[in-house]
Amino acid sequence: MTVPGPRGPEHWRAMNLAAGDTLAAIDLLRERHGDAFVFGFGPIRFHWLLGADANRFVLHQAASSFRNREAYRFLEPIVGRGALIVSDEPEHLQRRRRVQGAFQRRRLHGVGARALLAFDAWADEVLARRELALQPSLRPVVLDLVIDVLLGAGVRTRHPRLRHDLFAMMAFANQPFLAQLFRLPLPGTPWWRFTAARRRVDAALYAEIARHRDRRGDDDGVLAMLLADSADGPPLADEVVRDQAVGLVAAGFDTTTAALTWCAWLLCDEALRERVASAVQAVPMPTDLRAAASEQIEEAAAVPEFDALWREALRLYPPAPAILRVSHEELQWRGLQLPRGALVALSTYHTHRDERLWREAPRVELERWLGADPSWAAPRDPFAYLPFGYGARHCIGAGLARILAGAWSTVLLRRARWQALAPEAVRPLGTTLSPPGGLPLRFEPLEGGPRRAPRTAVDGAPSAAGARRSEPA
Repeated sequence: MTVPGPRGPEHWRAMNLAAGDTLAAIDLLRERHGDAFVFGFGPIRFHWLLGADANRFVLHQAASSFRNREAYRFLEPIVGRGALIVSDEPEHLQRRRRVQGAFQRRRLHGVGARALLAFDAWADEVLARRELALQPSLRPVVLDLVIDVLLGAGVRTRHPRLRHDLFAMMAFANQPFLAQLFRLPLPGTPWWRFTAARRRVDAALYAEIARHRDRRGDDDGVLAMLLADSADGPPLADEVVRDQAVGLVAAGFDTTTAALTWCAWLLCDEALRERVASAVQAVPMPTDLRAAASEQIEEAAAVPEFDALWREALRLYPPAPAILRVSHEELQWRGLQLPRGALVALSTYHTHRDERLWREAPRVELERWLGADPSWAAPRDPFAYLPFGYGARHCIGAGLARILAGAWSTVLLRRARWQALAPEAVRPLGTTLSPPGGLPLRFEPLEGGPRRAPRTAVDGAPSAAGARRSEPA
């Protein structure tokens, strides 16, 4: 039996809805057709398989029958053919091993302190302006931190346009799938702006690669590891090094910023914010955050209540709301025939809100993760919660994202309270799940919060004031 799906007018209605709100279209089709359905046309014809059982089948039981490269080919204009996300085995595992060390805990030691200073400077601007859209204000700060950690602390100084050009590239990737198919090389079009930005990003990265090959580059970070001698294969070509670097930076900053934005949205609830803030504030920290020791920062960032809030934000609003694969052969799932070459989509968003798996799924409940009340415990099924993917495809930067989130919460929950300006308009949208308008918020300072840090960069931390000026329209 073939996978069911809408036909005729129903199909066009679903496509029209999906153009503005894919999640709403999936809800509609799931109600009509169940956990498996197909809709779309040409390169955007998706076979949606929903639920933990579908995740288990595609990502584990029949994983060898699916491919990544073809599913994520739409990202190749940005990340090239050598990035992890567009790699299949055995190349994927070899490429992952080369950069795994850059994300080890010992390598990330000190990132929390750098992030603390960056977010403290950003908080100065937030409290000076009082009202702003959170996500676009956070993106430059997070991107600067990711660039420093992954490419080296001197890269932004040598290439001051790099941040702006990476934003321009990601703006193209965050368009709806259908819009990305229109690649008109005419001045002023999205594709024209994207290709111009890509040329400048490539020039900057190839210059950094040359520095490393001449032994003048930083000795840590992704570039150094990609260019080092390795037991996992011969030296990598410059093009592959570029692809890996762009792929990791692009994936790291956009999804992390979205996750922080959703944390802030959940913390608009005053009672929830008070509970999490009280736990964060209970960790001793100096009044001047610049004087905080690494151990204090790590303790504050690991507060269980914020960790539970982080997990709930990722559950309800996973930044990557779908996992894609392409079938390499004909397969059957629940008696339904998947043809060879089917573009399969798994919805992490819908899995994380499945009432069959999660008690009162739409509700924000920290006890799912804190363990005090077993009746709220998160499902033990590993395929019920996949904010960072699964197995060998588990997000390599998940630990870095958590460190940045901990530093952000340590600063903001000590310095401010906030509320949404238009809570009725907040709904998840986009390829990287984000609230419309970037979540407009109104901030108020907390009395007795930490002393404000200087607005200039400290020890390589990005300046929030400069970050705002560099954010493209």
